Amino acid sequence: MKQWNKIITLGALAACSLLGACQKEEGNTPAGTEGTGRRTVLVYMNARNSLYGNVFQDSVELAQGARKMNAQDRLLLYVCKDSLSYLYRISAGGTRLLLQCSAEQNASDPKQLEMLLKWTKEQFPSQSYGLVLWSHSDGWLPSTNVARVNSRGFGVDVGADGNPWSDRTPDGNLGVQMNITDLAQAVSASGIRPKFIFFDSCLMLGVEAAYDLRNVTDWVIGSPAQIPSVGAEYSDMVQQALFSEPLDPKAFTEGYVKQASTYPEYGDMGVVLGAVQTDRLENLAAITRTMVEKYAGSNETDLTGVLAYDRYQWQYFYRPEYYDFKQVMLRLITDTADRQTWLQALEACVQYPAATPYVNYWSNSAQDRLTLTPGEFSAISAFVPQQRYTSNATNCLYGDLNQAFAATEWAQASGWSENAFLKNLISEEENTPETEEN
Repeated sequence: MKQWNKIITLGALAACSLLGACQKEEGNTPAGTEGTGRRTVLVYMNARNSLYGNVFQDSVELAQGARKMNAQDRLLLYVCKDSLSYLYRISAGGTRLLLQCSAEQNASDPKQLEMLLKWTKEQFPSQSYGLVLWSHSDGWLPSTNVARVNSRGFGVDVGADGNPWSDRTPDGNLGVQMNITDLAQAVSASGIRPKFIFFDSCLMLGVEAAYDLRNVTDWVIGSPAQIPSVGAEYSDMVQQALFSEPLDPKAFTEGYVKQASTYPEYGDMGVVLGAVQTDRLENLAAITRTMVEKYAGSNETDLTGVLAYDRYQWQYFYRPEYYDFKQVMLRLITDTADRQTWLQALEACVQYPAATPYVNYWSNSAQDRLTLTPGEFSAISAFVPQQRYTSNATNCLYGDLNQAFAATEWAQASGWSENAFLKNLISEEENTPETEEN
């Protein structure tokens, strides 16, 4: 990668006034003077956290991948990794610094994402756009910004004076995170509708998160499981996926899996990915509602043996299991014709599931290994109400997971929020007297 160009002169960027000062480069060919491009992709690295050390290698890979870019394509890289944050333009001719933002900027603030997307649209207008979100994440789960404890929604920003290696702010709390609903609002308010949102981060391909994003992008691409910290191998992905024309979601999922199978940096961790066509999510929700109303009664669903992409244990913050959506519904639905009806809706919406033969989460030990058999997994996760989520609510970072789930748009659209078992659990939690503090 070429050395970052030095800022020649400084000017105020009015669009940044809501969040603090950003400075822009003036010199060379100014942004916004090249006309309408074919596609502009913004890679949003929320890296003021323990993934800090992976920024350089992924930046190098992006620059390598850009060497054969179409002249009508634009690749922008936003990096928030130290006291300042930066926006670069990467092209076949090299890398150029466009903006430098002040220490007050926070990559987990949805207003920061909104501002950068607006700036991208104004300065690099294109026929289509793409958004890559790179960081830590916990899928649909609400951020812990209020409680400030040990896990997150999307992204972790510890601030300019925090300790990125421990994901902690100077006061010892976890850095700021972004709720998926706030992320969706930021994208909507920007005026850009990306062709895709690709999450190079953990646990983001859950049906709950995808449903929250259904109105702001055409495709949600990511993993229902953990993603190794090394992330995507962008030198291949730039041309094969980010700028594929027409857009090829399969290039994301199968390309990522191929990388994880051939590049030594992935070790034995493995990956699983899928792609959701968002305009088919409401049909999937409607058919799921029919099945939930018919088959999910007042008793807890037996999920023994159903593929879970994470563990429900105190060591893992009592996050839910992130069960495979396909396996959940095939366990719930007993009629063959109903199964086929639901599967058709799923497969029309959730496409190109791809995985290495196994995926390890949290460690390389055998106890953390998931075997993924083609045809048996859907590469998208789903929450299922369980008694233990309410029983262990006081020990969970998010409180009662059943309550949090019932409030999601997916739970309401798919009928789960009206399920007798879930409603009874929520009522049980609401009627539990609070313990008085001394």
